[in-house]
Amino acid sequence: MLIFPRPDLEDSLWRGLESGGHLLIPGPRRIGKTTLLKEALTHPRDGFFPVYVFVESVDSLDELYRKLLSALLDQEFVGRLSRASRRFSTWVKKIRIDEIGAKVRFGASGAVDHLAEFVRFCGSLELDGRIVLMVDELPQAVENALGSKSEQEQREATRTLQTLRECRHDHALTERIQFVFAGSIGLENVAASLGASKHINDLTTLRIPPLTPNEGRRFLDQALTRLDISDCPQDVREHLLERIGWDWLIPVFIRRLAEELPPGSATRSAVDRAFTMLLTSQNLFEHWYGRLRMTLEPKELQFVKAVLGQAADPRNNGIHSRSLTNLAVEHGLLEEQVNLMGILKHDGYLNNQEDAARYRFNSPVIREWWWRNVAN
Repeated sequence: MLIFPRPDLEDSLWRGLESGGHLLIPGPRRIGKTTLLKEALTHPRDGFFPVYVFVESVDSLDELYRKLLSALLDQEFVGRLSRASRRFSTWVKKIRIDEIGAKVRFGASGAVDHLAEFVRFCGSLELDGRIVLMVDELPQAVENALGSKSEQEQREATRTLQTLRECRHDHALTERIQFVFAGSIGLENVAASLGASKHINDLTTLRIPPLTPNEGRRFLDQALTRLDISDCPQDVREHLLERIGWDWLIPVFIRRLAEELPPGSATRSAVDRAFTMLLTSQNLFEHWYGRLRMTLEPKELQFVKAVLGQAADPRNNGIHSRSLTNLAVEHGLLEEQVNLMGILKHDGYLNNQEDAARYRFNSPVIREWWWRNVAN
């Protein structure tokens, strides 16, 4: 795995935690959220004990808390805490790890309320510092709980957000635990769809920006060196980054495009050919369409496809708000237009930062892939 340090971003993460906040890290896939969390896991600051939990496949409240509790009871993590915290070491020696497992009745034959056990266990911890519980892909887990969006499933999904907020405001827990939630699906969108935005409005948002031009150059240098083609001419390097798009330099696109270059013959035309090959990599892009196909109603999906198709058209300069309204009327979704555009903004497809009335793709790479593979 190609690790590219981003000290300013890492510093923002730790400053947010040092201020006592609970963080939300949104952003499209492969922009660097998990890398940031793994760097924090590997290089924690004094007084913090990070633990990473991946919950993308979780589909219920009970399963979520079972996974969180399991991560805290992991023997490697318990051992790390014992070595780092004298108070925890003394506490855990009194209880013993097998008794911890017994107290939370892991593997017991009867029903276990994992939420209650999570709260009880965390409230009993004795630490010289705080655990940072880094929960990756929480929005997907909440969306999984929605299932077919029945009334019961909506209550389950809402309850998941509600209980996490209660944990963040439980004084006995906040002295010991801080949460960091990350996800490629906008948690704001999921919460809004449930009418549950109040359950996440205490979170501090840390957005991961694309690489700056200088970071992009350094990242590309590192990738080319790893591929043993560090003799690539400077003008070819600049052309490669131009194809990615200077305003949206996603690391994975830089790395994958570099990997497509033929060793020993890195030219501008080779970059163009490699770019065309990159766009055929379905596993790199399919989730950009698959996510919408899975979560939107058929009528909503047709509207969103029409919007993104017009925005992707190279003859257009994005899509104007007048065209959006016309499409919403055409699809019978005028009242839903704002929420659907919010999904496209929060999930990393479009932005209207330069002109509030005109939406453009964030990534030129995603725009061209969409135009070639979905719109046509």
